[in-house]
Parts: sequence; structure tokens; C-alpha cells
Amino acid sequence: MKSSEALKWLNENFNYVDSVTIIDANGTIIAKQRFNPRYTDEENETDNRWALGKNLLEVFPSQDPQTSELLTALKRDGVIHRKQDVAYNHQGKKTVTNHLTFPIVCRGRFVGSVQVSRDVTNMDTSRVRSSDEMHPGGNAKFTLDDIVGKSPEMRHIKSVITRIADSESSVLVCGDTGTGKELVVSAIHNASYRKNKNFIPINCAALPESILEGLLFGSRKGAFTGAENMKGLFEECDGGTIYLDEINSMPLNLQAKLLRVLQDKAVLPLGETKPRPVDVRIIASVNKPVKVLMQNNEMREDLLYRLNAINIQLPSLRSRQGDIRLLAEHFVNKYSRLLGKHTDGISSEALVLLQAYHWPGNVRELEHTIESAINLTEDFRPLQVDDLPSYLIIREAEHPDSVYGELEPISLLDAVSAYEKRLISDMLVRTGGNVAKAARLLGVPRTTLYSKMDALGLR
Repeated sequence: MKSSEALKWLNENFNYVDSVTIIDANGTIIAKQRFNPRYTDEENETDNRWALGKNLLEVFPSQDPQTSELLTALKRDGVIHRKQDVAYNHQGKKTVTNHLTFPIVCRGRFVGSVQVSRDVTNMDTSRVRSSDEMHPGGNAKFTLDDIVGKSPEMRHIKSVITRIADSESSVLVCGDTGTGKELVVSAIHNASYRKNKNFIPINCAALPESILEGLLFGSRKGAFTGAENMKGLFEECDGGTIYLDEINSMPLNLQAKLLRVLQDKAVLPLGETKPRPVDVRIIASVNKPVKVLMQNNEMREDLLYRLNAINIQLPSLRSRQGDIRLLAEHFVNKYSRLLGKHTDGISSEALVLLQAYHWPGNVRELEHTIESAINLTEDFRPLQVDDLPSYLIIREAEHPDSVYGELEPISLLDAVSAYEKRLISDMLVRTGGNVAKAARLLGVPRTTLYSKMDALGLR
């Protein structure tokens, strides 16, 4: 871009700036200056003080690690520019901004990010794009193609998503932390006829009851001290999908109001007596089994039954070990691209270690492990065992079915050999000694498997 063109572009999009936000590597706001003329000086100053030291997602609960440019910039070099980005703050207020976001890098490490914003909320709508143009896919970032896995469990889940995407029924997604619940929910939205409407995720555990109620259902001026006329997220999401993450954290009295929305297809804002009709599909998720939620009285049974019209149970990563290789290779490609690295796949020794680990944090833990390794590995070579965090071996050694028994000192090469021997032995038992089938299931050439069997004394 020529300098004259760049100046013209900056003048059109950033002829003034009314907010600057800086976060550290953990997503904590370490500096914030909002001097927005839409608010009084006192309101701006109060907001600046309140946000300082808080996590970004607490201040903007409608965002998540995938949709927030400030968090994305912690992993990606270069400037991120976004026009007419819609966000809702902790008070449920809607803001539309143009912003530039860029990382702070110190000695090759991402230590924070900065965002400068221009508020365009009240700009003439004839000068801005529609909400569909602003957010292709209605803010839902993931599609069916983003669900990585060929195991029977994941093929079944993809099939279910395709069949129920256009249904009006509510969905309850169950799964341990890190299994990819939001990925599945986004894919449902993007596979449905609602895909060009709003998709709004809300973490029910991140907000206090007083804020969550007004945020979801809206309020009218005078309903309580400081209340304003404000649309709730159900009204803002009319025609789209609202995702209630960790819904079991929602207070029971709010669960009763949510049940009313499901039954009547209408919301009653705080301070109003007449319900407002809404057309919203509700998808919720929990990270505990349904039986446990009922036993612990964490959820109203009537709401649970209503949400559970369609149930999707996500498997743990350790129960679909065949997908570990696919996921690891996917994350290697993803973070090599994001971090500007040139990683040549994964070595067989590193892959053995990844497949042997029990992954208590599921896919999310695997992703973070690969991201860490990509930062450490050298360019133009496969990911090596030395690039992986040492706790992969230490924790496995503490695991009951570890090949070591008691936790004792052991060299890394001996540990990898022990894992290889156990995996190959198990696979040969499962295939009845069929080396060709075992090699195919392990993803290595038959000649390679024969060589390893020779080296490990398994011939």
C-alpha cells in the first residue's frame, strides 16, 4: 500500500481513537484508557478502573479465545484489522468498533497485545455493512470441516450434527473440559439455516447472577438502581443461536426464567410486564454427566429434560486414541503457520509419546502441548521428543498402568523405547500377530515395524 493510500485508509477508518486496551500474555488487562464521547468522563474513568487487573473475557463475556483479536494477537505476528466488530461488555451494553490489534513481542516471545479502537456504534447504518456482512457465519467460527477425527465416535457426532442442524429442538452437549464443546456448537449453527444470523456464546460461570440476568433478558429504565433500556442477548440473537456454556453454573432462579423462554418462545425484560417474542435456538453445554447434575441438584430437572431434547456426548481424547495422530498433525500445521515456523511433521518417537499419554486435559491440552513444542523446535525438521514438555513422561510414570511401575529415574530414550515396545506388543496382540494390519493401524510402513520389532526383541 502506498503511503498516500495508507493515510487515506487511516483517515477513513481511524480519524479518531477513543479506546486503548493492553493485555499481558495471560489475557489480564494491564492498561485501559477509554475516553469515548458516548459516555460521561466519570463513566469512562469508572470503567477504566474496574477493568484494570481483570481478565479480558470477564470484561467482555460475549467473546472467547477464538473471537477476541487481543487474545489471537498473543499467538500471531502482524497487525489484525477488523471493522464493525460487535461486542457486549459485562453490563450487557453493545458496542460496535473498528480496531487495530497488534502483539507485543520481547526477545522472540509474545508478552502481550495492544488494541486501539474507534467506536462506530451510532454511525449512520447506510455507511456501514449489515450484521451478516460484518460477521460471516454469524460469529460462529467453526464448521464441520474443523472437527478433526476419523474415529467411529467422531464420525457419529458429525453425522448427528448434519441430521439435527435445522431442527428447532434444543441441544445439550456433554463432555469433559477440553473435548471441543464450542467447536461442535459452532458447527451446528453453521450447518443450519440460522448460519447467517447471530451466534452468541455466553459462559454462565463467568458472570454474577445480577449481571447475567440483565445480560440475557434485558432491562427497562427504573427496573433497579442504574437500570437502562437495554436489549437482552436473547433479543439481540433473534433468528440465531445462543450458546450457554456451563449452564449448570447458572443460578436456579435464572434457570426457571430460561425454562419459560424455552416454553413460551418469549423473554420478559427486567421491569417489564409484557413478554417479547423471540426466535432463538438454545444450545447448552455441561462438563459433568447428567445424572451427577441431578444428584447434586445443580440443575432443575424440568430444564434439563427440555434442553436434553437432543443430546451429544463428546468422548475424551484417551477413548479415541486413533485420532491423536490426526489432531497432532493438524495442530503442527496450524501453529507452524501462525508462528511462522517451518516444522516438517512429527518424528515417530514423538508420535509414540503423544499416543501413549492419557491426556487428562483432552484435545485442548494436546493443542497447547503442540503449540509449546512448535515454539521450541528448530525449523526444517520434524517435531522431536526433546521439544515436548517433560511432564508427558513424568505424569505417565505416575499413572497406574505405566510401563515403569513406581516413579524412578529413567532416560528419555529408554522411556520412548518402553512406550514403543508396549504399544507394538499391544497392537500385535489385538491383530492376532498380523504384522501388516498392526503396521497399518500404527500408521507406519511394514518394513519399519519389522525393524522396530527386531530392535525391541519382539520378533
